[in-house]
Amino acid sequence: MTIQQGSNDMSADAVDEIVIRDATEADRAVIRGLLHGSLRRNYDGDHVAQADRIVDAHLGGGKDPVGHFSKTQHVYVAEAGGEVVGVMNIAEKRQGTMKISPLIVNPDFRGSNGAGSALLAKSVEVAKARGVRQLYGTVAEPSSWIETFYLNRGWTCGSQSNSQYRPGVVEHAIYYNVDGDESEPVGEPLKFEEYSPSKYEELERFLISRMDVFVDGIDEDFVRALVAGHERRGSGEVESKYKEIYLGYDCDVLSSVVAFGPKKGGAVKLMPLSATSQRALQETLRFAQSWAEGRTHKLYTHQHVDPAVVTAFQSEMWTLEGLLPEAYSGNKVAAQWGWLPGETTHLGRNSDRLKAYTERFLTFVQQRGWDQLEEARSLAMAVGGEAGELLAELQWLSEPEVVELLGKDREFKTKLSFEAADILNYLIRFARYCDFDLIEAADKKLAVNIDRFPVEEVHGLKGKRYKADR
Repeated sequence: MTIQQGSNDMSADAVDEIVIRDATEADRAVIRGLLHGSLRRNYDGDHVAQADRIVDAHLGGGKDPVGHFSKTQHVYVAEAGGEVVGVMNIAEKRQGTMKISPLIVNPDFRGSNGAGSALLAKSVEVAKARGVRQLYGTVAEPSSWIETFYLNRGWTCGSQSNSQYRPGVVEHAIYYNVDGDESEPVGEPLKFEEYSPSKYEELERFLISRMDVFVDGIDEDFVRALVAGHERRGSGEVESKYKEIYLGYDCDVLSSVVAFGPKKGGAVKLMPLSATSQRALQETLRFAQSWAEGRTHKLYTHQHVDPAVVTAFQSEMWTLEGLLPEAYSGNKVAAQWGWLPGETTHLGRNSDRLKAYTERFLTFVQQRGWDQLEEARSLAMAVGGEAGELLAELQWLSEPEVVELLGKDREFKTKLSFEAADILNYLIRFARYCDFDLIEAADKKLAVNIDRFPVEEVHGLKGKRYKADR
């Protein structure tokens, strides 16, 4: 497979074609280097051994002698100008799925020539040829740009797991439904309108015929109570349990119903929320999200557990917040989904990234026995030393020069970020040695400063001017 890159993927002076081909024995060394160089930052294990295993399986006819669930394994490389710049291993599973593990592009070629896109397109091509229904893989949370790469190409983040491949590192499971584009024809968008009394019988038939899939007690009395709540919407009082009901139509056919119910605390529950298809559900979720802007800090709903329902919510960036066994019906499980306005990615949503990094970093220190050599004075001096190194990078530069360099010199920004990271690392070690929670201490100090520096007194003033005025 050869892909000629368009103007969006490469600069004017980067004209090499990307060639995707089967890996050979001659590629083993570069594949080892790609896996070791990339994976060691977020994954434990012997990545050179992993490279040898996948190459051996590929060269052995695609059979992995130790992977029971893998039917076949193949390794592909991306070439640019005769140089291998990327690698991808795909393992077809007996369950009709295919795992990408891993897909790596040389950092010098990321985002410039389309090698990653070409490899990913190859995985879809192979999956379709093999009759695979779903591609999947994992991405470590610190590599947020990689997950964005997948999300921008139609993949979905399905779950998060902490400390799966390395202590303190959150791993995201991602997937792509290979036949998703062909499973359901795409027509005109649903048209939503607010409920009116003339729609009562249509609403009643829709809810009674559909909601009993996981909710008991959906009958005429339920619909009458729902409509009565809609009629109280003008009160704006949460305790009146008012609703706002909207109906979504696909070519004059009722295809979804959503009711917004504000709750104490400001969140809004969508109940009922029902649609005739995955596409209709996704469009209804988008409508709900547009409704929520400026009105609430959170939407949530309870839904039955079904592949199409789960895919719809995950595709629209909702978070699975919990499972509720028999909450709405005996022997059935409901799932709570939540969405916060303004969120466009799953990255970092369920994890405290600083806490996760702290655990990971301290594990790194302890494994090397450095924690046994620490002293409070030495650690404090190290913080000062690293701060001095940060200052040294800026010492002879004017502020306009700094701003200019930050905008165009990637190496300069990297130097500053690494010096700042060294300061953070020594602060973490100092806090651990002195047995206090760094974030808790910062939070307490922030509370002190809120009282110490009232907004109305200090707004726009630098520290010395403020002190002089006091």
